Amino acid sequence: MTEIFTTKKLEQLIKKRIDNRTQTVENIFGKWNASVLYIARKKCLIFVNSKSFYSVIIPRFSTTELDKIHLLFLENFYAQLDFEKIKTDAEFLVDNIGELKFYSTDNDKKMTGIINYNISKIEYLKYEYEIFNSSVIRELTEKLNLTPFKQLNWSLPKEIMNDIIEKASV
Repeated sequence: MTEIFTTKKLEQLIKKRIDNRTQTVENIFGKWNASVLYIARKKCLIFVNSKSFYSVIIPRFSTTELDKIHLLFLENFYAQLDFEKIKTDAEFLVDNIGELKFYSTDNDKKMTGIINYNISKIEYLKYEYEIFNSSVIRELTEKLNLTPFKQLNWSLPKEIMNDIIEKASV
């Protein structure tokens, strides 16, 4: 099971998926934080991993797809890892992600700051592109994952995620 803590904005969007009580179940990826953002007037969801600050974006999200959010997350996570040439297989991800449990915000200021930074960076970078399809979204997300953070001792989220997957695959 994977815990995903939502921002207030996302919580209002997916009210019926929010669980009240938290069960702290640790998996190799740890918890994720999620928010909603708009790219070219399209609703997207951004997920950021708390251990690695690795970002995954679900483009063109609609509330009608709420029942398939688990599959959408897995597909986009795998596609982002593949795009960034991080070797893993889909079975490994399915086994280690498990079921997604959404909770209201955990008030983690560090993660809220990282999400807000990523959203503002996307706002800045989006002017380099004329069209927004899924490959452009992958490219934007890769740029987020190639941003070093002081909290990671100036490591890249991509490198940390690669290390997490390699250690668990052995």
